[in-house]
Amino acid sequence: MESFTRLPSLQHLTLDFGGSEHRFYDEGCKGVGQLVNHFSTTLTNLHLNFSTPYGDISDGGLHILGDVIRKCSNLTHLILNFYKNVKNISDTGVGEITRGLSSLSQLILLHLNFSWCERLTDRSVENIVNGIQQCRSTLTQLSLFLNNLKMGDVGLVSLSRFLPTLTRIQELSILWCVNYKTCLLYTSDAADDLLCVDLGGRRIIKKK
Repeated sequence: MESFTRLPSLQHLTLDFGGSEHRFYDEGCKGVGQLVNHFSTTLTNLHLNFSTPYGDISDGGLHILGDVIRKCSNLTHLILNFYKNVKNISDTGVGEITRGLSSLSQLILLHLNFSWCERLTDRSVENIVNGIQQCRSTLTQLSLFLNNLKMGDVGLVSLSRFLPTLTRIQELSILWCVNYKTCLLYTSDAADDLLCVDLGGRRIIKKK
């Protein structure tokens, strides 16, 4: 990735490791972190995809990523996918990511996908809610994919109390299914004011 650092500045950066059949370890996160850190003052759009069944990222890797995200204070669009990185990511790792999010006050779009990371619990939902408190008045698009997490009423209550406080939200996607049998499909009276609501893959688009 050294060649990337020769560029004078970047505003948009996408790194997609989802199609790789090679194992991706925390050391890879370190390399990604170094690259993102190099452009931390100019980046406005960041998309990192680690969605692979070959992923071996642990909480240590998420600590690296959370630390570098914290330095990208000008981010307006952030997409993080950890789908199927199921073995080593715990609530602690999600906490590292959300601590990074807590320094971002200009976010317009946020997409977090921790589906099938089976070690995650209600604590992860609370971490996410706490991490994005400061951008309640800026977010217009929010996607949270939390399939097959070990969560119950505590996470559900935390999420349901937070969502109505998003004063500028226009598009909302919440997917929370457990073993294909129990699903959370979020809606409320506030949904009448949204342009788009995605309820478990069933998109409702409001026509003007």
